[in-house]
Amino acid sequence: MKRGLIALFFSGIITSGFCQFSLYLERKIPIKAERIESVQFSKGGRFLGIGDHSGRITVWDITAGRQVHSLRSDKNQVNSLVFDSKEQRLLSATSSGKVTVWDLYSGQSVNVINDFGSEIKTISLSPDDRFLVASGKKKEIYVWEFPIGTLKGKLKGHKKNVLSHAFHLAGDQILSVAEDKQMITWNVNRLAIARKMDIEARTMGRSGIDMKSAFFSFDRSFVGVGIQEHALAKGGRGMIFKYNLSFFDWKTGNEIETLQGNRKDIQLSAISPDKKYVITDNSTLQHNQISFWNIQKGIIEHDYDMDGKITAMAISEDGKWLAVAYQDPNHAFQNFVNLWQLSGIRGFERFASGTDVQSSGNSGFGATIRVTTLKEPLIQLGQRKRLAVLYFDSPGLEANVARTTSYLLESRLGNSPLVELIERNQIENVLNELQYQQTGLTTSNAVEVGQHLNAEYILLGSINKLGNLLIITAKLVNVETAQIEGSREVQCSNGTIETISDMVSILAPTIAKY
Repeated sequence: MKRGLIALFFSGIITSGFCQFSLYLERKIPIKAERIESVQFSKGGRFLGIGDHSGRITVWDITAGRQVHSLRSDKNQVNSLVFDSKEQRLLSATSSGKVTVWDLYSGQSVNVINDFGSEIKTISLSPDDRFLVASGKKKEIYVWEFPIGTLKGKLKGHKKNVLSHAFHLAGDQILSVAEDKQMITWNVNRLAIARKMDIEARTMGRSGIDMKSAFFSFDRSFVGVGIQEHALAKGGRGMIFKYNLSFFDWKTGNEIETLQGNRKDIQLSAISPDKKYVITDNSTLQHNQISFWNIQKGIIEHDYDMDGKITAMAISEDGKWLAVAYQDPNHAFQNFVNLWQLSGIRGFERFASGTDVQSSGNSGFGATIRVTTLKEPLIQLGQRKRLAVLYFDSPGLEANVARTTSYLLESRLGNSPLVELIERNQIENVLNELQYQQTGLTTSNAVEVGQHLNAEYILLGSINKLGNLLIITAKLVNVETAQIEGSREVQCSNGTIETISDMVSILAPTIAKY
């Protein structure tokens, strides 16, 4: 098959630099169907799932360059596809309200969840594959235990249909956006609302807005909402329409930035894993194309023409692949998926949120958290280790900040199967007995405390603030050898006290394997 290289190293409409990515057309995958409804990559980027209007699912092995499965649970359109984190299962949701769980290697259906009762538009799995969530032609969001399919409960709070949702990386929150112009953060364990925010992103006076779609960054730091804005023209003659993409901070719900100038409703979009670009369907009635928007600059860096009406798109988590589905205008029931290999776009890393992105208005896309040491867990093999987490030092910060950091890290480490945490009251009793302060212990002091606690490891740490930079450092001390086994550090630029929880969530897996 003939392959094409599309070099994007030209200025185009840019005045301040050159486009820094390239697309390489790996292949065009033909699909015999009325329409392709969904495409999705597996977490590792090996598999591509393609769902069509007739209910068929094509699974493509990108590494092998061949189709591995053709699946069908019913004859209803496949609206959403999700792979589990281990690339062992594929989930499909159809307009009939059915979710089918497929074994990715045998191609067999292993479970069917059929109690949504209406059309499902979007499904997602929690990062640990414990919970499955679905939304669609309903105000409620359904939450099931996975993979058994037992209904855990319903999230009730939206007044209109839910457009999309996603789990936070920690798995304890869900963020949803609905047609009611509200964005709700949910507590997963309590099935309760944690925060509700109205979406009021307007660029024209006295305008109305309608929600069309929602897309989430891979690191879950922000959500992009496709918004149609409309206002009465001057003199009352006709209407003015704008098709915008507004970004909102996950943690606060605040508007970050609005990109203006798309030529149609933004119903198809993909945010690059490094948060540098957002790709939109920017077609007109006469011309089909996708646009690469530079998020930081708020401009289109490149438009790429498509050979037919665009129906679905997805970008892989590693930043190496882009898939865009479209209809052949000359042949009924003929569709294609263009599979491009990407270069110049960094993949999403679980322990780093990528390049800091600032908007033109200096509002920014939130803090950037990254691991500055090795990422491999210090405790990753063998039997459970008895671990005591001592209070962290906090020079220049209030003592309660350090205590809270210690508590948060202790809570995260308690979820590791390789760690047996020593209770806080036991630690405090030994510290009092030895007449040691809660903080400022040396390594030799920590070893002595560990011996009295019958601990195998002691965790010492500190939290520092340098300007707008927050730094959390942790040192793991082996009580038997009296040596530091290793240290781990996370830094957060533009950090605040409120970002400490996210920093701890990223730090904990580098200390003990989950």
